[in-house]
Amino acid sequence: MKKRVLWLTCSLLLAGLSVSPLQAETMLTPWGNLHGVRVGGEWVEFEAGLRIVQPDWSGYAAAVKYLQRPRYVRSASQRTVESRIAGVAFREVLTDTVPGQAVLTIEVEVVEKREMAGIFFCVDLPGRDFGDAKVQVMDSGSVSADGTTGADAHLTEGLPRAGQQVRIAGWNRTVDLRLERPVEVRLRRDQSNRATALNDPRLDQPFMAPPPGEPGGRQVYLKLLDGTPIRGDRASLSLAFEVTAVPDPEPVELTLDPSKPGRRFDGIGGNFRLQFPKTDPAVIGYCLDHLPVSWGRVELPWAPWHPDEDRDPLVVAGSGGLDRRVEEAMAMARTLTRRGMPVIVSVWSVPRWARAVNQPAGLRGTALNPAKSKRIVDSLVGALAFLKERYGVEAALFSFNEPETGVEVRQTPAEHVEFLWQMGQRLQERGLATRLLLGDTAHGTPAALQWITPGLDDPRLRGYLGAVAFHTWRGCTTADLELWRDAALRLGVPLLVTESGPDARLHEYPRVRLEPWFQLQEIDLYVRICAVAQPGALMPWQLTTDYSVLGGGGVYGEEGPLEPTQRFWNLKQLGLTPRPAFSLPLASNRREVTSAAFGDLAHGIYAIHLVNNGGPRRARLKGLPLALQELRVFVTDATRGMAEGGTLASQTGRVEFDLPAASYVTLLGRQP
Repeated sequence: MKKRVLWLTCSLLLAGLSVSPLQAETMLTPWGNLHGVRVGGEWVEFEAGLRIVQPDWSGYAAAVKYLQRPRYVRSASQRTVESRIAGVAFREVLTDTVPGQAVLTIEVEVVEKREMAGIFFCVDLPGRDFGDAKVQVMDSGSVSADGTTGADAHLTEGLPRAGQQVRIAGWNRTVDLRLERPVEVRLRRDQSNRATALNDPRLDQPFMAPPPGEPGGRQVYLKLLDGTPIRGDRASLSLAFEVTAVPDPEPVELTLDPSKPGRRFDGIGGNFRLQFPKTDPAVIGYCLDHLPVSWGRVELPWAPWHPDEDRDPLVVAGSGGLDRRVEEAMAMARTLTRRGMPVIVSVWSVPRWARAVNQPAGLRGTALNPAKSKRIVDSLVGALAFLKERYGVEAALFSFNEPETGVEVRQTPAEHVEFLWQMGQRLQERGLATRLLLGDTAHGTPAALQWITPGLDDPRLRGYLGAVAFHTWRGCTTADLELWRDAALRLGVPLLVTESGPDARLHEYPRVRLEPWFQLQEIDLYVRICAVAQPGALMPWQLTTDYSVLGGGGVYGEEGPLEPTQRFWNLKQLGLTPRPAFSLPLASNRREVTSAAFGDLAHGIYAIHLVNNGGPRRARLKGLPLALQELRVFVTDATRGMAEGGTLASQTGRVEFDLPAASYVTLLGRQP
């Protein structure tokens, strides 16, 4: 059957932009949504992307993080996303042309026939900036400053109108959309992708998600294909966005309270699971030599350590038969120990003999054989004893990696508790000081916290547990982080973030790690975790080639010498925090500024960390100790890496200074 084709072409123009990446940035996520535009430092927040709408408009499918397998390619001037949602394949290309301009082209093709109201490009407008926005549709011609010239009309919710231009005018934000030809435009008030992500336990909290109680937003739908497409139908849409923003002149007011120290913070750690033998040694060496790493986490390759149940792995290792992967992992642990850091040992791979006969249907991961629990515990404790005796490393903590989701060991809450109890007893019998992690879950959600609740309540585990641990791949709302903090307090042990990062699938589209918006998002997450959860350590995934904080050197095929990225400098700057230090309350009155503070009260050393997600603004900080008379300033952004920005003189416990746009600023001071 002959394919029906609809072609529309124009461009994406970003008004008011200059050459500096601090001022001009279009945020295209690797799953295919525009996530706003930074104009003159101000972030104009919206989410724009494809929606395949159900026939009765009761719902839609959209490009959502983690729910698809996109292909993302980044070059000097282009970003390309290819993916598929709800039987529709799409390709998006965002091309930077000259300063202040970029071109966005979207192509879709129906690959599976299904009933739908149509395929739309939707601009999802947050209520905070656009809740009372005027939305107008014009047939042709330009729009005047007051939005009243030409054949314009205010768009009414639910009533479609054909148009070639759309103006969305909020109180301090304006988005103009220009098309080469008229298309059907609808204004609706649906549940947004933003709300979906907040309510779906599989998904991460979006960057700068709206706080509870924020007014609901609206959505502008542009139709690409109608509701009767057949397989092979195609459409192409290119949009011209002209985005303007009024700078927010209000300063941020910050209040420190050194009189209420919280939990101890040992600084940044790192994961060192070896996966890339050609590039890992150089990357790891660079990170260890140039970052203040305080904790390390390595893998115990359990399957190659004990592949045959009937052969004692200690005998095999003693006779020179130690598997290369085990040898390299244990040598990595020794390297970290020699640098003075405690080491966590975690297990991913499972020997075949230890696997349950009947695996959980439809679930990821490998269940262990309960009939062989004693043999399993003996095997693992034997490996930890060998690590101590042969390599001089007594692991501080031990865990199965992400056991609630099965990466790769999968346990029920009851199985997790039973294993920890048996493992703790055996470690004690062998005279090992190694303690156990409760959790080490993939997610920082209430569901993951509920999974560890039986362990919180079981008195048999007291004395065997060394920390509560979680990873940041899901959740991490303020409410979630408070619950995890309280869980660790309840046991009287540290809370450890044993894997941190904003995107678990970064390895599938690693070039996005170089985008300024991603690098700012990551440090914003880390500072927020430090402020709310008060972890004992925060351990990025990883300080190896995988998810690397370095560029070049063959990392993901990147040419040139190894060099630090903005992510590297963010970590190094967070590492300026004195060790050990206590978390200190630091209040901020601006949503755009994320803040955390620490103090080594015994030595009078203080660190203030501020992530400014908005435009340039003034900051006023009060509550500093009167004896703290001077603060050094450090700045990391898209053009600077932990650059010193002079000193601030504190008068009566107050300082006032400038926060650059889209920046991470640290103040470091020591009492005389």
